[in-house]
Amino acid sequence: MNAHDRIRCALHYIEQHLDEPVSLAMLAEKSMYAPHHFHHVFRGLVGEGVAEYQRRLKMQRAANALLYSNRQIIDIALQAEYGSQEAFTRAFKRWCGYTPKYYRKCSPEHEFISGETLMTTKHSLLKEHDLTVDVRNIPTIHVACLRYVGDYQGCGEVHEELCTWAGKQGLFENPPEFLGLCHDDPKTTPAEKCRYDACMVIPESFTVAKGADKKEIAGGRYATVTHKGSYETLYITYAALLGEWLPQSGEELQEAPSIQVYLNDIEKTPVDELLTEIRIALQ
Repeated sequence: MNAHDRIRCALHYIEQHLDEPVSLAMLAEKSMYAPHHFHHVFRGLVGEGVAEYQRRLKMQRAANALLYSNRQIIDIALQAEYGSQEAFTRAFKRWCGYTPKYYRKCSPEHEFISGETLMTTKHSLLKEHDLTVDVRNIPTIHVACLRYVGDYQGCGEVHEELCTWAGKQGLFENPPEFLGLCHDDPKTTPAEKCRYDACMVIPESFTVAKGADKKEIAGGRYATVTHKGSYETLYITYAALLGEWLPQSGEELQEAPSIQVYLNDIEKTPVDELLTEIRIALQ
């Protein structure tokens, strides 16, 4: 297991235990580093320390909660481990330049469109782009995956790496199903910090060889919509789903990465014919 694989274990643990105390000693043990080496390796590979990484993920989660839920700001502040709304407001403004109230109301520098605005202007992205949202029960899925951190526009490279790995494992005997897990909103997260997992569906019993991780994507209720066209315009479909459909639906999101299922082959399909199914986990 190389340094990247070891630190990936620590990153996954932090993400899965974001609301729990996580000690450097525990992370060092999980990533098989001596405690006095771990912090330096983590900062060198990730670009920030463990505390900074945790703090940023909590603030990004808070930003998404402001945009995509009706929760009270004090509840969001307490989840982010601030003892008062005032303390959270100061920290949030330092982080992005806006107060939580202004951020929720105006969505600065976001292509996010609120349901209230759409109803007021009589403009509907769902109708304009002929989008239909369905709520479906999706079974648990097992995948082999590779982590990518950076601008989502560059995540094609990690899919190429995954295909190379999969070819060596004989996973192309049957038509493969590819998908991506998007952990961050590029409008609330610096491009170079966005986390993405390139995934290939595998049988539950399949043993994932060195070079990739095995992950289980929980089954349950998902809001699904199919985007047609370039990946560069996916933000429009996300805006329609999260900014128009969700507020009107009465549904609440789970705190889980969005899933993009790639329904056709980018190498063989014209850009304007590409189909991507977006799945958002619901409570």
